[in-house]
Amino acid sequence: MYRQLHCVLPWKALCMDERDGEIFGVPCCLGWIQYGHEYGKVGSVGPTELWNSEKAQRMRRLILDGQQDQVCSQQCPYRISGELSELRIPILDGPPTFMENQALNNEEIRRRRTVLHSRPMLLKVMPTLRCNLRCSMCYQGSYHQPDFGVNFWEEIENALPFACKVTFLGGEVTLMPEFRDFIHSQAHHFSHTEMSLITNGTALDKDLLGLFGKIAMSDVTVSINAATSETYNRITKSDLFDRVVDSVRELQQVSRSHPVHAFHVFLSFVVMRSNFRELPQFLCFAKELGTQVRLLPVSGNRGNESILACPEIYEEYRTILQAATAAADGPFAGELRNLTSHFDRNRPGGDVAGCMRDESGNPVR
Repeated sequence: MYRQLHCVLPWKALCMDERDGEIFGVPCCLGWIQYGHEYGKVGSVGPTELWNSEKAQRMRRLILDGQQDQVCSQQCPYRISGELSELRIPILDGPPTFMENQALNNEEIRRRRTVLHSRPMLLKVMPTLRCNLRCSMCYQGSYHQPDFGVNFWEEIENALPFACKVTFLGGEVTLMPEFRDFIHSQAHHFSHTEMSLITNGTALDKDLLGLFGKIAMSDVTVSINAATSETYNRITKSDLFDRVVDSVRELQQVSRSHPVHAFHVFLSFVVMRSNFRELPQFLCFAKELGTQVRLLPVSGNRGNESILACPEIYEEYRTILQAATAAADGPFAGELRNLTSHFDRNRPGGDVAGCMRDESGNPVR
């Protein structure tokens, strides 16, 4: 008898993520995949070939053999929650081509196939590393425009009829003329295929916002990471806080007036040493704007931003989390529980060597 699959993303999703200036194909993100288990480099082959690359097949085979620890982090939130397990695969409605692909995909999961004839149902497309911000905690090591070849956008177009959702991110994808042209030309596909966008919100002009009001949108996540312009300026090295806030208000208006259905607007806040004291204020700020939130622990210790590397601020951080939790309601409470759980699972003991120090050797707060 087959063992239950605790995560079906390697059978459902083709995502792109960056490491060391290169973009790789993965089933989720490189942060939760053990080093060396990415599907392959985007550009060396097309996205379609990555879907059934040797490494993609090997990852599926290892998971089927009960060796998920070899490829996936035990801290992966999807793995912990079971949200994407085999027992929770939804059946989605859509056009005949979509429904046929979905049925084939679910049958291939049931039969434990490692080479898939079905097409990915979830896409995460990272077509650029260009960005107009230089955030202190960002792990991105390069800001160039990769050369993916002349067929890249055509392959994404060909994948749309089979996908229920496609997420665009970067870099800052809204800076790309090619991205805007693609959305304009493929707007007819975004009826059953919902679009999701991760953006810093600095380039959401009227043309793009107008287009969002005409296509099926799932959600837009705006990375702001601050509740005040002072903190925003310090993190991003830019003075664009007010522009981003105005864009969020305009996004909310587009969502409310959408002719098909409203989409979700999220404010994203990466919690780190330079902003954690603003967490309660940020939640009030998001509530005032009427958005949902994504609260994410900082990855690594770039820019000396890791709270986990500084035990002397643990108590203050926990107090902030408790204050924020006491004031939170609805979906905010769930995000805070996840943040608290991550802190409790991962905080180390001992030395504070990861902290930034002044000339006297004292931690800089």
